[in-house]
Order: sequence, then structure tokens, then C-alpha cells
Amino acid sequence: MRLNFIFLFCISTVSLFGQRIGIIGAMPEEIRILTENLEDKKIVKYKDLTFYEGQLENKNVVIMKAGIGKVNAAYSTALLLEKYQISEIIFTGVAGGLHPDALPGDIVVGDSIFHHDYARHLANDEYLVRPTQNIANNQLNPLYFVSDSTLLAKARKVIPNLKTLKVGEHNPKIFIGKIATGDVFLSNSVKAKWLYKTFGALATEMEGAAIAQIAYQQKVPFIIIRSCSDNANNDAHLDFQIFMKPAAENAIRLVLAILQE
Repeated sequence: MRLNFIFLFCISTVSLFGQRIGIIGAMPEEIRILTENLEDKKIVKYKDLTFYEGQLENKNVVIMKAGIGKVNAAYSTALLLEKYQISEIIFTGVAGGLHPDALPGDIVVGDSIFHHDYARHLANDEYLVRPTQNIANNQLNPLYFVSDSTLLAKARKVIPNLKTLKVGEHNPKIFIGKIATGDVFLSNSVKAKWLYKTFGALATEMEGAAIAQIAYQQKVPFIIIRSCSDNANNDAHLDFQIFMKPAAENAIRLVLAILQE
């Protein structure tokens, strides 16, 4: 009996220490600070992706660039879970702010996230957003994929003392709420206001719900962290070029603070 206990303990210990926290960004700029600060960094090529293994804040992590758009994000996340034992996924990057008070550099922590462009077209250019389908069991997924409660609790704990990067004269704020994902770089004030008023979405981006869907279907905890590079309005393309780097750094600062917890 004692030998069996020791054997089971060793097996569970190996499994525990074999796990890594997966950190994902869509673009190189969204993960560069993280990969540059990795301790014991190891670059691993798997199929057509590059993974960066190592330690951040004394945690075993694997970082990857998922690529822009929902297909790239879902594909990359699936390969990440195929290659590694992932304990949880943290997705970091920039987004278009939808909250009326959001400014470049502000952070949005997604407590839930949804596909705003998976829908049925109605009259007058309107459409009805619908839930996706789980390919494994043909059941409908939830319309909103909910972030892991433990990761959200850690985010809430560190937010009051988080030192964000000042953008111009603005001291960034931190919001918690819904994030909308779609395969479009949104630069339309009317559509941006519609997403905020209809769904209460605080930010919009192009990958998060795809990653959340894969994580949900594979029962992997996740959290989506975005920092506003623009306001998804008619000036979004210009603002994105100006504010993308400081916004990406603010999201990364929150990621590192969560890892410390």
C-alpha cells in the first residue's frame, strides 16, 4: 500500500511540474517584452510555430505568437495544447476601446468574451449574434465564454497597485467586462457604439474569442487581457500606429503582476 501511494504521488508530481502557463499574443510587439525577459529561455519549433519556453516570475511558461485573426488564433492555440501540458492560458495584447471613457493605454480585463461576427444576417444590415458549435459533441457553446474565476480574482487583487505606463498626460484606467471579437479591424464609430450599447462590450479585437472557445472546449482555464491602442472609431488606424507599443506594454505589466500571484 505504501509503495502504491509513493508511486501515485510521483506520477502526480511529475504531471504537476510538467505543466506550463501558456501566454499568447497575436503580434510580435505583444509578446516581445515577455520573451526578452524569459529566464532559461529555450526556443522550440513545432510544426510551423515557434514557442518560447522558460520562467517568468518563477513560473514555468511557454509563450507564442498566435498570428492575427480568429483562424490563426484557434489554430495556434490548438497546437499549443497539443504540444504542452497547459495549466492555464493568458492572452495579452491591444484592442479598440469601446467604453465612452476609454483612452489609449487603458486596460480591459475580459470577464467574458464573444464572437461579434458569428451571426445570422437580418434586414437593414442588422444581424443576430449567435453561439458557436462544439465540433466534438455538436452542442452549442455559450454565447459568452467566461474567464477563469481564479485568474480574474488574481487580476482584481493586483489591479489597485499596478504601475501602468503613462500615455502622454493620461494615467491609464483599468476596466473589467465583456470583450467582442471579430475578423475585422474595427474603425467605424457607429459600429463601435452599437457593440457597446447592445452588448456592453468594453473593447473589440480579432483573436480572443477564438482562443477562449478552444480553451473552453478543452477545459483549460483562460483570461483575456487587452490594452486600448485606439477607440475603434474613424481614426483607429492612425491611433493604432501611435499607441500600439505603450498599450501592449500596459497589458504585459498586468500579465506579470498576475504571474507574481
